Amino acid sequence: MNVIERIKKAFVEGNERTVRAKKNVLLSILLKALGILIGFAYFPLSLDYLGTVKFGIFLTLLSIVDWFLNFDIGIGLGLRNKFGESIAGDDDENAVRYVSTAYVVLGAIIAGATILLLILNFTLPWTDWLNIPVELRNEVVQLAVVIIIAFGIRFVAGNIYEIFYAVQKMAYVEFFSFLTKASFLVLILIIPFIAHESLLLFGTANSLTFALVPLIVGIYYFSRKFNKYRPSLKFVRMDYFKNLFSLGIKFFMINIAMLIIHQTNNILIAGFVSLEGVPQYEAAYKYLSIFMLLFVIINNQLWPSNIEAYAKNDFEWMKKSMRTVLKIWTGTLFLATLMVLLSPFVYRLWLGENLAIPASISIIVAVSVCLTTWVNLFNIILNGTGKIKLQMYAWLFAALINIPVSLFFVKVMDLGVVGIVLGTIVSLVPLAILSPIQVSKILSRKDEGIWAK
Repeated sequence: MNVIERIKKAFVEGNERTVRAKKNVLLSILLKALGILIGFAYFPLSLDYLGTVKFGIFLTLLSIVDWFLNFDIGIGLGLRNKFGESIAGDDDENAVRYVSTAYVVLGAIIAGATILLLILNFTLPWTDWLNIPVELRNEVVQLAVVIIIAFGIRFVAGNIYEIFYAVQKMAYVEFFSFLTKASFLVLILIIPFIAHESLLLFGTANSLTFALVPLIVGIYYFSRKFNKYRPSLKFVRMDYFKNLFSLGIKFFMINIAMLIIHQTNNILIAGFVSLEGVPQYEAAYKYLSIFMLLFVIINNQLWPSNIEAYAKNDFEWMKKSMRTVLKIWTGTLFLATLMVLLSPFVYRLWLGENLAIPASISIIVAVSVCLTTWVNLFNIILNGTGKIKLQMYAWLFAALINIPVSLFFVKVMDLGVVGIVLGTIVSLVPLAILSPIQVSKILSRKDEGIWAK
């Protein structure tokens, strides 16, 4: 049997759930790889067009608004689990009720959050807090309006992706993500011919692209393939919201904790180190988090697969898939080491002389990414079984200590950007210890008390 036949056999033979997962993961990796290439292309183009300071402002704005507009109390993730359970049980009536309830409730929450952010945008001196240059403050406030509205649209419209995840069609989501990035790349190439160094024009192109694609996808699929699940006010049930909320609130708390830990880095760097430090960190993170995207793909595919396996008490399949993911993680340690060693060459080839990134930043970001993927790989089981209460407590503790620890490393130890990332690492250590213990107990059916919640 030649190599091609062996590869083909590996993807068509075996457990149906495993074969489906393999095909989705492979296609998703190919699409994600193309998306990464596009991302690497528009990072230097953006930096060259805007300059270090304006690009740093743009990245910081995205982090701030992204943080606020995640106040969806975990409805999207709750929908993924509840819709997946309904589909597994061939209960279309339940499915459409969960979809309708999720869209309407999330829409109301995001509408309120959007209005609140628009008010705060014009009333608070937040541009002073972020050390925005005086001559740019007007333009930045205008751009914030566009970003806030666009993000509001994206967060509600993005629920269509949770449905694709629930039916184990993750590759579709990756295709739409690739399409979004490709569209923005085209706009980046056009913008310089329209205006010079326009932060407002650049930000508007980015925000609207990422908002309109999921909106169009949702309208298209709800009128065709997902027509029977199309959201409607007549299917909204508040008792269904309670089901979404009871699980979703835990996901929400975890999500907020993750945002505090990961999405505040740009804000902390801008406020306590320098605006120039934001692109340094962002470039290192974009480069060194490539393999973390692999775990995002695996998580998104195996999460619904584990929902199905756990519902059918197929613990052997769950154990086997966990062993495979652990082997993949071990391989990424060697990849991370190699990427750090090659980083000076890669940065020079990628960014030219526009941005200098110290080796210390590359090393600390690599450690942070490896620790994050270690924690996330165990979330595959925890999220799939819905036993996330202990995980929630651990994430909340991590979020509580993250900013104080980061500021200690910056203010007291004078470690700059490295100190901010080191704060992230320290805050994740408890999770890195507790998560594998709980998963081991679940898979051996010895989970009791807090370990079973």
